[in-house]
Amino acid sequence: MKKSGEWVVPFKGQNPSGCYDQNFLWRSGSVYIMDNHRAALWCWMQHIKAQMVHSIFHIDRHYDTLQSNMKTWLRRFPSKWDMNIDEYLTRSYNFDDDDATDHLLFRFDNYLSLHLHQSKKAISTCHFATHDDGDKPNFKGGFYPPPWELLGNLDYWIDDKQKPWILNIDLDYFFCDDGEDDNHQMLSDGYIDSVFESLRKVTEKGHVAVTTIAMSPEFCGGWDKSEQVLAIALAKLGIDFKLPIA
Repeated sequence: MKKSGEWVVPFKGQNPSGCYDQNFLWRSGSVYIMDNHRAALWCWMQHIKAQMVHSIFHIDRHYDTLQSNMKTWLRRFPSKWDMNIDEYLTRSYNFDDDDATDHLLFRFDNYLSLHLHQSKKAISTCHFATHDDGDKPNFKGGFYPPPWELLGNLDYWIDDKQKPWILNIDLDYFFCDDGEDDNHQMLSDGYIDSVFESLRKVTEKGHVAVTTIAMSPEFCGGWDKSEQVLAIALAKLGIDFKLPIA
């Protein structure tokens, strides 16, 4: 029987996500699906206490570890994780006393670098399966496997010795830019099927605390292409989810 779920942020439509726009967030147990990856950190904190020792497996085209304004961002980083999703998404900062503009704190490319900074003593290990895109992670000793090593190794790497694990996945990992402002699926349906079959196995073994999946339609060639890959992933995870008809 497939698992159902609930809307945390109701679906607003197939709109651009950009750095800050959250068009939806949906939850089934400890699995969260979203368009914009910026909500991922809030999802983790529903299952991982701030200083609880844990590990992270990040599968994403990008590192999501921007650090350009880290000191400024940290001044507004929450000291307690008792905020609801609306408070998280609207949390803002100013660069200085003369800055009258409220800038949203959590972006699609800095939520992970913020977590790595604030919880670095509690992170056992962090694996980054990426396209080497963006600022290098602010984490020493990370593991950087190439795509061809994921198959056959995921259920070995995500072990019980370093649990609980955060699985953080962006579907844009399976796509590439053609250089002409369009994105195409570069890894086969069979590859995607195998990746999520491995992730299902380690989840069923109890190694995973929380899984976050970002659709990132703008990096996947549009909503339709992203939905096609999501359907493969969720079929393996046994989750019943479809976006409302636009």
